[in-house]
Amino acid sequence: MSGDSYDILRRAVVEALGARPTPERRRQIAAELRALAEQQERMAERAEAQQTSATEKRAARTAGMYIRIRHESDPVTGARRIRLLLGKQAWFDLGSPQRIVVQRVGTTIWIVESKGASGLRIETDVGLPGCIVPDGTPLDRLAPGRYGVTLHAGALVIGAQEHER
Repeated sequence: MSGDSYDILRRAVVEALGARPTPERRRQIAAELRALAEQQERMAERAEAQQTSATEKRAARTAGMYIRIRHESDPVTGARRIRLLLGKQAWFDLGSPQRIVVQRVGTTIWIVESKGASGLRIETDVGLPGCIVPDGTPLDRLAPGRYGVTLHAGALVIGAQEHER
């Protein structure tokens, strides 16, 4: 405790005790001071927990762990098509696959590495790794935008849509 805060608290205690404090009054002030000290401890612990929680949330959301869905027009037919782009870290964590499969697992959408010649071919020549997704995949239900992903059991699990900053 710094000298200034100790002096301030001591003056407040002396003032609260009065000119001729009784032993009961001293015990009452001591109990109130303990209650205030415990309250300050709880407040400090709560503040530390909030800081730790915020730090963990930032750490849990690693840069590059996202996908981006874009709607674009086919240059030949003009039909709408979906372009899926993978954040670099998401693509690396998936194993830098050449092909992927998008599948619904329960209420979630997973992106997994495809073995063999099946699946969607990932283009890595320009910008983010990505591919054109045909109609009829679970991605049809998602609005264009950026979605956070997590790695679970070797698959990217698509989370909530993130708002652009």
